[in-house]
Amino acid sequence: MHRPLAFLVTVLLIASGAAALASDVPRPDDLRAMKAEYRRSAPRIADNPALVALGRTLFFDPVISASGKTACASCHRPELAWADDVARSMGDSGRLTERRVQTLLGIGHARPPFDWDGRHATLEAQAVSSIGTGSMSMFATPHEMRVDDIVARLRRSDSYAAAFARAMPGQPINLDNVVIALAAFERTIEPGDAPFDRWIAGDETAIPDAAKRGFVVFNKQGNCVGCHRGWRFTDDQFHDIGISNKDPGRGRERKDDPFAQFAFKTPTLRSVALRPPYMHDGSLKTLRDVVDHYVKGGIDRPSRSPMMRPVDLTEDERKDLVAFLRTLTGE
Repeated sequence: MHRPLAFLVTVLLIASGAAALASDVPRPDDLRAMKAEYRRSAPRIADNPALVALGRTLFFDPVISASGKTACASCHRPELAWADDVARSMGDSGRLTERRVQTLLGIGHARPPFDWDGRHATLEAQAVSSIGTGSMSMFATPHEMRVDDIVARLRRSDSYAAAFARAMPGQPINLDNVVIALAAFERTIEPGDAPFDRWIAGDETAIPDAAKRGFVVFNKQGNCVGCHRGWRFTDDQFHDIGISNKDPGRGRERKDDPFAQFAFKTPTLRSVALRPPYMHDGSLKTLRDVVDHYVKGGIDRPSRSPMMRPVDLTEDERKDLVAFLRTLTGE
């Protein structure tokens, strides 16, 4: 007598499961709309190529460090997506820096302020800090003395005298013009073309099926798009994602703002697979560690971002999400 009822229940369960699975698969129109949100902006065009060339030379030259041994590129390494591969880099002084190096990919498209905690209003201000008192120097001698030494070296160089004359005719070789050139070069550092970009452009063979499913998880179940939106995969905002209680982040700059405590600027995900470890403190070693952190929701506290709530992702969804993130690696 109970077999028909049991059969009916089984059919209903199977049907409801199929419906749930179907609801996770976006309709073609919805998928096209999602993909359209990630079409790349046109690259920035430099209006002064000589200034960019000067900035590039300075970026790779240790002459602009206090010791004369550390270049910007010592930490912002092109082969590592313009970041590095350690939790904290070694500064020019031989001391460890406070936080993880941030990538410069697409920095010319970013909205200010800059740095993990937004302490600098412009790229030029960030460069001044690095040359003088930030990650590159930290010497006990006064900032002005270090800058004077650096500028004196540049002025003694015939090649730099000629390069500055081409880039800034009639302008002196000084700290202001050094950082103007550095920032001009940094704004030209564009993310390379990635498999994801080719998929967005219509090549269905550019990324594997797992990554396509991961793209849906990124936009739907995982709600990663809440902070990592647009073609650069960042909202350029500051969020507490529940990492640690040690570094106040944006709260160091805005002590009276309760929502700025432990908040850090959302990094781009472009070429993210090339630059472990992750987070401002390098505390998460792999992309899978990052996904698992977001699934758990991080430290629960008043400043934690509303987007940071535990989410229910299956093992397969987590693997698919990592597969998707790997497709963002540019050439």
